[in-house]
Parts: sequence; C-alpha cells; structure tokens
Amino acid sequence: MTAKTYPFDVRHKDVWYIALPTALAFVTEPLLGIADTTIVGRLGEVDLLGGLLLGGLVFDFMFAFFYFLRMSVTGLTAQAFGARDEAKQTAQLARGLVIGLAAGLLILLLGGPLAQFAKVVYGASDAVNAAFDQYFFIRLFAAPFALMNFVLAGWFLGRGQSITALVLQAGLNITNIIVSYVLVFQFDMGIAGVAWGTVAATVIFMTIGVFVAIHTLGGFSQLARRLDEANLLDKAEIKKMLSLSSNILLRSVTINAVFSFFAREGAQAGDAILATNGILLHFLMVAAFFLDGLAAASEQLCGKAIGARWKPAFFSAIKLSSLWGFILSGCLTVIFILTGPMIIDFMSTSDVVRQTARDFLWLAALAPVFGVLAFVLDGVFAGAAMGKDMRNGMMLSAVAFFAIWAIAVPLWGIYGLWLALHGFFIARSVIFLWLLMRRVPSLFEEDHPEQAAA
Repeated sequence: MTAKTYPFDVRHKDVWYIALPTALAFVTEPLLGIADTTIVGRLGEVDLLGGLLLGGLVFDFMFAFFYFLRMSVTGLTAQAFGARDEAKQTAQLARGLVIGLAAGLLILLLGGPLAQFAKVVYGASDAVNAAFDQYFFIRLFAAPFALMNFVLAGWFLGRGQSITALVLQAGLNITNIIVSYVLVFQFDMGIAGVAWGTVAATVIFMTIGVFVAIHTLGGFSQLARRLDEANLLDKAEIKKMLSLSSNILLRSVTINAVFSFFAREGAQAGDAILATNGILLHFLMVAAFFLDGLAAASEQLCGKAIGARWKPAFFSAIKLSSLWGFILSGCLTVIFILTGPMIIDFMSTSDVVRQTARDFLWLAALAPVFGVLAFVLDGVFAGAAMGKDMRNGMMLSAVAFFAIWAIAVPLWGIYGLWLALHGFFIARSVIFLWLLMRRVPSLFEEDHPEQAAA
C-alpha cells in the first residue's frame, strides 16, 4: 500500500516565519549574560564578578553538550508534523522531556565533581572559587528544567510555532533579569540572588511551556488519548531518538574541538593575537545568530517535507534557505567591513590590538559567506534525522581543518589559522552536499507522479 503524501509549497515567507523569530531568540541569550554581569559588577567586588563569569562558562560548556535535545526533537517532531501524526508529535515531546529531566538530574548528581574539576582547570583565586561555589551550587537546581526548556523549544519549532518559542525564550530571559535585579538590590542577596533568579525564571517558563504545549495538543483529555495511542515505549522510536541525539552530540563535540583548538592556537601566538581573535570571533557570533535562524528554518521545513513525503518542498526549503543565507551573509560581510574598524576601536583601546584586528578583519568578515551552506545543511540533516551522516561529515570536515592548519600555519602564520577555519566551513558544505545527494533517494519513495517528475 502506498503511503499517503501531503503536498505543500515552501515560500519565502515560510522560511522567514521560522528564521526571524529563532534568530531573535538566539540574540536574547548574550543579553542575559551582559545583564547578569552588569548586576554583579555593580556590587563592586571583583571576586564576585570572577565567580559569576567562571560559573557562566561552566554552565555554557555543559549545556552546549545537551543542545542535541533541541535539534533532535525539532527534526523528529517536524517529520511527525508533516505526516499529520498527532500521536507521534505528542510522543516526541514526552520522550524528550523525560530525557531532559534524566540528563538534568544526572548533572545535579555530578555537580560536586564538576565544580571541583572546573576550579582545578581554571585555577582561580580562593575568593573567586568561593563566589563560584555559591553561584554554581544554587544555579545547578535549574539544570533539569533548563534541559526540558531545550526540548520544549525544539518541539514548538518542529511544529513551526517559532513565535511561541521566541516568546517563551524572551520571557524567560527578561524574567531572569528582573528577578535577579530584585533579589540582588532589594533583598541584598549578592551573587546568590543572580543564581536564584535564573532558577526561578527557568522553572516558571518550563511550567508555562508545558501548559502551552498541552493547550496546543487540545487539553489534558486529548493529551492522555494521544499518549495512549503513541506507545511511548516503542523500541524503534526510542532507538531512533537516542541514535539521532548521540550523533548530534558527537557532531557538537567535534565543532567545539575545532573552535577550542582555534582559540588555543591564537593564545599561543601572543597576547595581541589572542585579543584580536577574541574580538573578531564576536563578528562570527553575530552572524551565527542569523544563520542559526535559517538553519532552524531548513530543519523544520525539510523535516516536515519528509514526514509529508513531498520531495519538491524538501528541495524548495534548501534552495530558499540557502538563497536568503547568501543574501544575508553578503550583507553582513559588507556591514562588518564598513563598521568593523569602529567596532574594534570601541572594544579595545590598545593600539597594537586595534591594528592587528584591522589586518585580519577581512578574514572574519568573509566567514559568514563561506559558512552559509554549512549552517543550512546542518539544519537539513537534523530535520531529515540523518544523524550518522551529520556526525561523519563533521568529523571529515575536522580532518580537513587540521590538514589545512598543518600546511598553512607554517607558511602564513595566523593567516593560515584563519584559512583553516574557512576551509572547515567549505569542507562541511561540500561533504554535506555530497552525503545529502547520496541519501535523497532513500528519504523519498518516488511513487507519486508529480514527486517523481520534481
């Protein structure tokens, strides 16, 4: 029996309906860090600020490894959404929340060893370590709820409800800032107030997110019925989610390894290069916010197309996401080149750093253009649940990065290091395209006449 298809068109506005709110949600993340730093900085105690920054680094590092929850839930939910399978959509949410809760509880249990390891690695003063302990062991209580929020964001994105995801994320961050400010300055709780502000906001918006999801599914009665239909303990579905999640995790570890190595090489080249790379990587971070939005669009739309068994929409999503990616990255490149010198001067008062950053500015400005397809195809692979291919492609790209580094750095120094980073983006694009073309026939059975023609 031929499986049913659900034809649909992908338009420019469909891409931006997902990409823009997602990009705005990403932009709110560093604003929260800036606000927390400002709140603690106003207390005038350097050790408290050091403890906050150290704690923030540790949590950013830990949560980066669990970002697979958001990506895997988005892709699998998008496929169920495209297939118009409400029971499977409900099951993806429930399984994701259980995994997020379990992972968060594991972080809680390992909190002591993690804190000790971080203090040994960073080697901060006793005063900073004391502030770090105070912040870390309070904020640790938010871990299960934070990971469940990853799942909720992924689930809403998978259903194309990007504005809902944006409102929840922005609401969480704004509430975090307000509660932290009140606890610190009205109740004199110091750095503990910032930590409790994060816990409170995370718990509140996880709870709100769950209730919004239940309302989206038709209320508690419909939720119970769909959970009963879904068979949450389906071994094949659980294996599919765990396989995709583990492969996305390995992909993330590989990316972090490349950028950590890039940072280490810059540090070993001297203080001026370290500071320069730190400034220029902020340009890449800004570009990444917008390109991640387009990656989310390609993930949702491609996953939906696979669930709907409609190949024309799959390729339309890739083409339109890539088109807008190149337009956007080209604009960002021009903006970076024109405004870069002014931004560099604002971020540093050192004449040496300013001049060095200007010398390398064009390399940082071009990175978004070379990275477009890498970002978009990341989303495509997650939406298509091609976890193994994503993992292998990223590892091959990392090999290309280190090969270029080994050849280019002895010849051109730090220019060679930036060349290796560009090569990493290009290798990801080429390798992922090759893997995608090999897998497309198995993603769609061309039994519909219009689909076969397309």
